[in-house]
Amino acid sequence: MPVGSKILIYSSDAATREKLIHALMYQKFIPKAVENVAYANLALTSGIYSIFLCDYAQEEQAVFDFLKIARQDKVMRAVTPIIMINNPTREKLESLIKIGCANLVLHSDDNKPLIDKIEAVAEALGDEKARRLFAHVEIPEYENFKLLITARNGNKYPVLISNISLGDLQLSWSPEKVPVQKMNTGDVLTNCLLVAKNLDLYVDLKITSVANYKAVGQFTELNEDRKSKLCNFIYERLIAEHNPRK
Repeated sequence: MPVGSKILIYSSDAATREKLIHALMYQKFIPKAVENVAYANLALTSGIYSIFLCDYAQEEQAVFDFLKIARQDKVMRAVTPIIMINNPTREKLESLIKIGCANLVLHSDDNKPLIDKIEAVAEALGDEKARRLFAHVEIPEYENFKLLITARNGNKYPVLISNISLGDLQLSWSPEKVPVQKMNTGDVLTNCLLVAKNLDLYVDLKITSVANYKAVGQFTELNEDRKSKLCNFIYERLIAEHNPRK
């Protein structure tokens, strides 16, 4: 996985954390969000993260103090901070730059300036966007996650899900339970029902490969609501794992 792919997010606002998680996962980063600087301290000293995206309000003195300490700490100073700030004063900007926080982005409803900044920092750390992949979540067979595929005759048949990401999923079946409809590369499966514990989601898939009782399907035509639900599911699974998979 590219060096800059894993990003720690701090924000005291839950809606902002969710917005940032979605934006970064759509760009194939692997984010983790924390709601206070104590948790940020634990995460940044782990050595897992290369970028620290900090949502900073000028009145949060504790956050400023933490940033100052982080830039002096022999472990945390290896992490590049990117600071989101709203209506900053010249004094506050100078203070941030003085302690070593030079990557500053103004709050905006448009994510593009922020994503551009993160991409530039990630690239400087050796993370080329062209090599970055969506994080896949492995699904143990005993969890019995299924995709119900609508056949040409209108009936639905189940196949198991081996792993899933925001871009695609891998299907599998046994020789004893071959799907009633043969799948070929290039097939488009419409109106499939993804059943995964707390996630029931209708999706369309384009089959990109088929081999050895397995197939890979790429998500197509996902609207924002479905993207959001899928993103939340994958993020929860990633956080549940101690070490997110590639």
